[in-house]
Amino acid sequence: MAVALVDALGVKGVVVLLALAALTIKSKGFRKAEWKAFRWACRWTVRAVRFLAIYRPRKVWPTKEERRILRRLAPAHWREHAEGRGLNGTLTGRVRLTEAGITCSVRLDGTWTVAKLKAAEDHIRNLLGCRSGLRIEVTTGKRGGWASLALRTRTAVDGADLKWTPKAEGIGLDTVTGRVVTVNPYQRLLVAGESGAGKSVALRPLLAAVAADPLAALVYIDAKRVEGALWRSRARIARDGAEITAVAAELAAEMMARLEEMETQGRATWKPTKARPRLVVVVDEGAEVMTLAKAAMEHLSSVARMGRAAEVHLWWCTQKPTQGQGGGIDPQISAQMGVQLCLKVKTPGEARTVLGEDATAEGWHANKLPKPGHVLIRGEGRGPVAVRVWHLDDEQVKALPEREPWQGQGSASVSLVKPSQAGGPVRPSAGPVAPPLADDTKAAVLAALRAANGPVSRGQLVTATGRGKSAVGDALAALVAEGQAERTGAGSATRYTTAEEATA
Repeated sequence: MAVALVDALGVKGVVVLLALAALTIKSKGFRKAEWKAFRWACRWTVRAVRFLAIYRPRKVWPTKEERRILRRLAPAHWREHAEGRGLNGTLTGRVRLTEAGITCSVRLDGTWTVAKLKAAEDHIRNLLGCRSGLRIEVTTGKRGGWASLALRTRTAVDGADLKWTPKAEGIGLDTVTGRVVTVNPYQRLLVAGESGAGKSVALRPLLAAVAADPLAALVYIDAKRVEGALWRSRARIARDGAEITAVAAELAAEMMARLEEMETQGRATWKPTKARPRLVVVVDEGAEVMTLAKAAMEHLSSVARMGRAAEVHLWWCTQKPTQGQGGGIDPQISAQMGVQLCLKVKTPGEARTVLGEDATAEGWHANKLPKPGHVLIRGEGRGPVAVRVWHLDDEQVKALPEREPWQGQGSASVSLVKPSQAGGPVRPSAGPVAPPLADDTKAAVLAALRAANGPVSRGQLVTATGRGKSAVGDALAALVAEGQAERTGAGSATRYTTAEEATA
């Protein structure tokens, strides 16, 4: 029979027939293997669907570190280890890998809040096995009972060309979305960051935009004597105490003149022209200016308080972002700054000084930023997402078109008018005054006395000359002894005039 079957079907036919018989008559072991293969196929199908769901937004492929974190973010792994890590009552949801890192929703039971989960950042780091330098952000979820967890394993600007070109827009790129971030340069800015964080370089794109504006001009107060040298042919530079005091007085006088003109003409804002453009005043470094040119602080504070409508805008920069003795932020000036740019600082306290008391609670962790070139910008409607700034090098700055530096309407040195009985502010006179000798305080004081139209106090002479109180006092004593000046009154009512005015 077998021979007849072979003759009828052939060898191949018999093999096929036997195979069909084996598939039809399944043994118990065969059925078990078949079910195992079916489950394996289903499991890998689910994994493939999950993989596509995670990586669907863009062609982002995980690194070795990210693969490890993604495995630990799986609900099964999280549920198994959450209680041992102090996170019992939380459970991960949808996980996605984006160009800015890993994001994951976290379900919270009734014992958890978003604030409590933020405080448990160390527990999350331990459960996921994250390196200590990895930035973890916990924010409110899209609906109640959920939080959003972000692990910044990468940024959206990784591999991007950040070299500045004349066609570059804004200050840099958002590290989460990769989009251009713009900052209006014609406003009051507070800029802070520790030494080496890159404050000066971060501001260069904005300074270049101002330098290219025909209706704007730069005034660079460079107490550090470093960055200002690059902008010398494109900005008015002030470096030492006398120059800073003189420039500050000119700026205050220009601001007051504009405000008076606006009041006369019934206008609420200043219309810039090439002759009288918008002014951007950069103070770098603030702590040195507060120490080196104390007489200039009154004028700079006035500019911070009143300069916006007159288009005189102050940028205050410091690497010592603390207030009080030895700090680099004047509290009166800081209160006027509507926009804060904060690079890396040393402590959360410094971050709060710059960005506000609620800064660290809301995720503005400037002390955790990498450096240089990363900045947080608050006051422009942005969240606590870092910006990677354009890199504008020294040679590119030197290649920018040269500009005629701004000069005030009066002379470089400040003269005085007769103070009112109420002790009003000293204002420049319209007439020209010969500049005093920088190395002769007595000559400077005498020149200021001759420029005044009446008696002046020692404090007013300190402001006009940029010298210290004791130096001006010694010069006045010498001038009185020599008969070149006269002193009247006593105490706070003491006033000085030249001998010629006293005998007139």
